[in-house]
Amino acid sequence: MSWTDAWRAYDDDTLVALANAGLLRRAAKDVEAGKVALAERDVEGGWITADGQRVRVDAHGPQKARCDCPAPGLCKHILGAALWLRDLAPSPALTAAEELHTAAIDPLAELLALDVAALFKAAGAAAVRRAAAAAVTDVEWRAHGGALVLTLPSLGQSCRWVSGAGFVGMISDVPAAECKAVHLSAVMALRRAHGLVDAWPAGTVPVSAQPADGAAERLGHRERDFLAQVQGLLHELLHGGLGHVSGLTSARLLALNMSARGEGLPRLAALLRNLGGTVDLLSRRDHRAEERDALAAMSRIQALCEALGTATGERLQALRGQLKRDFDESATLMLLPLGAYWWQTRGGARGLTAAFWDVGAARVLQATLARPDGSDVGFTRELAWTTQALWPGAGAVRTVAASAWRLEQPRLSEDGRLALGGVTRATPEPLWSATDTRLADVGYADWAELGARLRAATGLAGEPIDAVLLRPADTRAPVLDEARQQLAWPVADATGRWLTLVVPVTPETRQRLDNIDALAARRSDVLGILVRIERAGAAVQFVPAAVWMRESGDRLQVLSLDFETPPARATSLTGRLMRLFELRRDRPAAAAPASLAERLTAPVLEVLETQAATGRLVLTARQDERLQDAHRRVTSVGLETLARALRALRRDPTPQAALRLYRLCELVEELDALPQAA
Repeated sequence: MSWTDAWRAYDDDTLVALANAGLLRRAAKDVEAGKVALAERDVEGGWITADGQRVRVDAHGPQKARCDCPAPGLCKHILGAALWLRDLAPSPALTAAEELHTAAIDPLAELLALDVAALFKAAGAAAVRRAAAAAVTDVEWRAHGGALVLTLPSLGQSCRWVSGAGFVGMISDVPAAECKAVHLSAVMALRRAHGLVDAWPAGTVPVSAQPADGAAERLGHRERDFLAQVQGLLHELLHGGLGHVSGLTSARLLALNMSARGEGLPRLAALLRNLGGTVDLLSRRDHRAEERDALAAMSRIQALCEALGTATGERLQALRGQLKRDFDESATLMLLPLGAYWWQTRGGARGLTAAFWDVGAARVLQATLARPDGSDVGFTRELAWTTQALWPGAGAVRTVAASAWRLEQPRLSEDGRLALGGVTRATPEPLWSATDTRLADVGYADWAELGARLRAATGLAGEPIDAVLLRPADTRAPVLDEARQQLAWPVADATGRWLTLVVPVTPETRQRLDNIDALAARRSDVLGILVRIERAGAAVQFVPAAVWMRESGDRLQVLSLDFETPPARATSLTGRLMRLFELRRDRPAAAAPASLAERLTAPVLEVLETQAATGRLVLTARQDERLQDAHRRVTSVGLETLARALRALRRDPTPQAALRLYRLCELVEELDALPQAA
């Protein structure tokens, strides 16, 4: 096989990951204009002329190519050479069988067939130690042309394995200092997901990352030093101002994320990952990023660091979090389908999440098909619903609601979600009937119990809850709130308490809104509602995503509101929705009336967010006056802990005092928004 054939695996997306879309477009124009051609060729490689420059190429791909232009890194001339070589006809020396093999390269099979000893050698001892300590187990993957895209949710990073390029040819935008360790983590996690349990070299797993027989009473000196390093970066960010962060901060946060995992602090690692994603958007001046999001994440990290420093025994173990959540290979899950929903983030990520009730553990488990951005044009709401499968044996997502499922060799990712693919196999089982007595043990039928569970989850050691199943005793017809531009759907529990579910009125939620409107005529048939718990800052909203319905003959039907085709029926609400869609184009949503907690904390949060964005922590006279007034109001309602934090900031406006106060304000708002016991 000729060295030129190695370039056929580099599709446009892979080249964009190596450079950027603008540079690739310029290179493509040069190729179309005939400015790229082969100048010389030998056994090991050749010289390509591209727009007057000479590029040396060989079988190692564009990363190892050299251009005589002064531009650093991967220039448009190397990209032009890559495009020209990629489109070159296969080598005449190839036999028909070799040509078929080259055209049908399977990057997954290539990666799984790797020699692990050679892989460790290519990565280097330092990267092996770093990856072994991080102990990443959750990975998502998809084939894309001649490359395999690997995503590590726990690190917030993606990379590509290019067929024929080997480990050294992997591509990502991971900072250079962590590049090999992240790439190795992705490869090892993928192999593990396919049942290949490779042992790390002896001496590479630090003692702190290994399972211990008993809980340590306190953190060690090294762990305390690490926490001080994390807090030091937070304080540095506040002094510099969140409006002035750079890409170097994202790299430092990734390094701290991996170190936190190595120190056995996965809960802290997850918070650092979230902060890193927000800071990355801020550094690129992305319009979807806000300084307040970064400040909120920083306040949680500061609070966790302080709590870890004083915790002992079981409390310390709870604050550390769990690094590994895989089931035993012999485990089997029995799952009831709860429905699916489509989501998008401000950062551009999008996906489809299917929810299930874990019968044995009495909890909601979710599995997600997702893409980090819009580069995969084939991943749409409709295609994900009708063509994508969660596990072998399950079929497309749209068919999952028709059966219960037995899941063999399931795997859980570190955020508690069901991992996709790998060795997991799904087998359909009969779906329960609508009169099955076991349904009484599913989800929440008491909103006070739900509120208590959510309040417990707000603490530093609490496990976050983002989806629940409600079993309402009654529902009312949905009401359109035109001022707030949302649909309100009241549902009652068995004791007569009412909880309002809401759906924002947007073009993206139109199908969901129409389906809820159609359910108004079948109130008595609603047996359960899958609800997403969405948080915007400290605000909490309960958003319906799917419904359990009683059909004729006591059959249980699962309706996914984002995907089911609503019945063709015109109602007064439908007409008002149509008018509101038109009004939304020109009129922003009206602000909802503030709660008491929001009125108390709003002026404090505004001062803190201004300080964080600018880096000016010294209070102005106006800011001090506002905090003094807020202190008077907070004291009058008996919130003494919050009042003490306010006094501390006014006395000495340090980063630590600002972060403590911000976190307390968030907690006050969040707890106030949850369902109450009475």
